[in-house]
Amino acid sequence: MDLGLKGKVVVVTGASKGIGLATAKELLREGAKVAICSSREAHLREAEAALKPLGTVYAEVVDMTVEAQAYAFGDHVAEKLGPISAWVNNVGAQFTKRPDEEEYSDELMERVFAICFKAAMYGCQAAFRSMKKNGGGSIVNISSLGGRCPTTGAATLYGPMKAATNMLSVTMAGEYAAYGVRVNTVLPGYTMTEFNTEHTTEANMKHICQGTLLQRPGRVEEVAKPIVFLCGNGSTFMTGTSIEVSGGRGITLNPDYSFRERERKQD
Repeated sequence: MDLGLKGKVVVVTGASKGIGLATAKELLREGAKVAICSSREAHLREAEAALKPLGTVYAEVVDMTVEAQAYAFGDHVAEKLGPISAWVNNVGAQFTKRPDEEEYSDELMERVFAICFKAAMYGCQAAFRSMKKNGGGSIVNISSLGGRCPTTGAATLYGPMKAATNMLSVTMAGEYAAYGVRVNTVLPGYTMTEFNTEHTTEANMKHICQGTLLQRPGRVEEVAKPIVFLCGNGSTFMTGTSIEVSGGRGITLNPDYSFRERERKQD
């Protein structure tokens, strides 16, 4: 399928690693001109070096939780590469309270709110500033399976903020529709990013796989491809919707049923 992205300008925030970096690679393979940002310069420059052999890349150090920086980034991208056709809000992180803490502090709540919600809000508005003048575009907010199926403990605050991101997409889709700007959401399940690869124990991985229909975690490129699809012309009648890319985690009470049945029939 030709996604119509050749020569188009696409922004991917939080693209120095993981799903964001994989998405930038897929976009470049589609012929898009890609702008990336990260708040960590060392990681950003590594990503920029990895991406440049694939096509046109613009990279800038940006803290997307800071309103002025987010809008300035959008302006810089338009100046350097041209009108923005698609914008992927990928900034996000999990922050947890310390093991000896029973309550969530105001400082921690504000940090999660900024990273998981404000960054997406500012990204939507920065994208819209360019898109409304140029006939429309596509905004993709990266949420999480935690926005549908929240967990307690490590991701207690993360899930509610991602649920808010899901609703943000629907709200902004309604606000931007008259300008031809579509807003959709992708909800990744457990994906083997660099962070998860490093921090997932064998026991935890077994638990994750047992609760997933496909009985395995996702790969970053498997999440990136649906994101890229939403950026292109194969999704022009999609807005205000969510695509879950989780391998079927948390969908049924007996996710290993088909595997057990296959083994039974083979015996």
